[in-house]
Amino acid sequence: MLIFLALLLIVTGPAIGQSVEATAPWLTVYDEAGRPKWEVRMERLVRTQDGWEGEAVQVSLYHKGAPLLVLRAPQIRADRYGREWTLTTGEPVTGEPVVGEGEGFSFACREARWAGGLVLAGLSAEGRGLALSATEARWRLGEEVELWGAEVAFGGWRLRFATGRYDLVQDVLAAEAVTTTGHGVTLVGETLMAWPRDGRLRVTEAHLAQAP
Repeated sequence: MLIFLALLLIVTGPAIGQSVEATAPWLTVYDEAGRPKWEVRMERLVRTQDGWEGEAVQVSLYHKGAPLLVLRAPQIRADRYGREWTLTTGEPVTGEPVVGEGEGFSFACREARWAGGLVLAGLSAEGRGLALSATEARWRLGEEVELWGAEVAFGGWRLRFATGRYDLVQDVLAAEAVTTTGHGVTLVGETLMAWPRDGRLRVTEAHLAQAP
């Protein structure tokens, strides 16, 4: 993995335990084929012995060199090589969430981190005719999005489930132990397959009851 860091540096403090500030920095990470994987831009950077932190951050994510997602956050923390990073609302909490857009969605979350893939905590998203919230979502770019503690609404249906997967390419949502409410009924089933754009769903081993 090739990492390129462009900085205008101002070094402060003693030689031991010093910190480094930078203005107008950016960090670009490339994959093994030399294509951009992700890029970080920020207004302010403080570099320490263990890593670095930045403020007013924008992260662009790529898949096979093509732009995929853009995230914006008040603060970023990363290891010294920039291989793993975390976007947060800042300390103390600023009240501004981490926000982003891409793949037909706009979304907000409490925290976003990169650790071999994108992990979103406290996620809420809208797009492609659905609204989604999840305690946590994990996404290895180019693969399905894994969801935990999720609620999804589309086509007059509201789904609640503990774990599920959403295939962005096929527009197929699969989940287990699902409670589905809408159109005057409540369905409780073992598994679910849904096609949000078409407003269709299929529930197996379902118990049907009149919705309150």
